Amino acid sequence: MKNLKYVFVLAIVAAFTACKQDQYYLYNDIGRLQFGPNPDLIYRTTYNLADTLKTYTFYYKDATVTQDTVFFDIYAIGGTKNTDRSFTLAQEQLPNVLNAEPGKHYVAFNDPKVTKFYVIKAGSVHTRVPVVLLRDPSLKTNTPKLKFKVISDANFQLGEPNLIWRKVEFTDRLSQPSQWTASFSQYYFGKYSVTKHAFLIDATGQKWDDDFINNLYATGGLISYYQMMVKTALIDYNNAHPGNPLKDEAGELIVFP
Repeated sequence: MKNLKYVFVLAIVAAFTACKQDQYYLYNDIGRLQFGPNPDLIYRTTYNLADTLKTYTFYYKDATVTQDTVFFDIYAIGGTKNTDRSFTLAQEQLPNVLNAEPGKHYVAFNDPKVTKFYVIKAGSVHTRVPVVLLRDPSLKTNTPKLKFKVISDANFQLGEPNLIWRKVEFTDRLSQPSQWTASFSQYYFGKYSVTKHAFLIDATGQKWDDDFINNLYATGGLISYYQMMVKTALIDYNNAHPGNPLKDEAGELIVFP
């Protein structure tokens, strides 16, 4: 009876393990494709969903700049091949939002200008996917969303379902950087607003974009330095405008924690 119980427990464990393997694929049946983080972070599971959404603005660019490129990391699962392998991407329409239009807001995923870059090179399992954004005049007043995903083709099937898509939101106005997170608001610079963003730029001469915010986290003492700077700048502004303190576009007072 004791041996029978032991065998039964082993069977349950084996079944559970098999289910988990089925859920995340063994990836040895066929080449599969999925997005992932920067190669430096690929083995850190907490970063699996990093860069799911990227935000971009042409706001900082010279007026002569008519397009720019956002990159995403993509990986072939199942080992390398000794030949180049092209892959296929396509837009997915989102409900109840302004979806980006190919040829107007971005270079279409089936355009030869970009499809030539959708290749996993021989001997490699990684490449960077370029998404070419176009500076259409409508971006001055709108923020279209572009969600795209991997499409099964002759070279690749789909990887994990939650890793086969990415999204870009872009505009030609100031917009909330993706690194301006809830914790960044709570502990450092308060609730985001376009007015506050513009004030930070004017007060510090910095862009306050994703790269700048990442640098704040990476450089010891830099957050405290800028907190003091902008708090002082806000006091100076409000003192210079008695009875008319700085408010955001919703009419709320601009404050820093």
